Amino acid sequence: MQIKIEIDVKPEELRRFLGLPDVGGLQDDLIHFLRDKVEQVNEGFNPTDFVKENIDTLKKTGAWQKIKSRINLMEEEAASPPPKKTTRPRPKPKTTKRPAQKPKP
Repeated sequence: MQIKIEIDVKPEELRRFLGLPDVGGLQDDLIHFLRDKVEQVNEGFNPTDFVKENIDTLKKTGAWQKIKSRINLMEEEAASPPPKKTTRPRPKPKTTKRPAQKPKP
């Protein structure tokens, strides 16, 4: 047996019904704060310096070598032809033969 109940309510109605606090004002304040911060960052943002600083950090941590080796490996795989699939004959399963038992008199 299956019972399906569909309830059509707005988020604020559900919050009120469950007794949760109204966080709409807090959400608006947070979004306004984040927009202001992003605008401030964008004013003095230089993408070239950003990339350079992050690459320098990668080089210091050794992650840059991992990235380069992964790129080289991907380039080698792309340049080499795919290996040919060869079908090998399946080995025959080994069977152990038991010696014939002598009938008991």
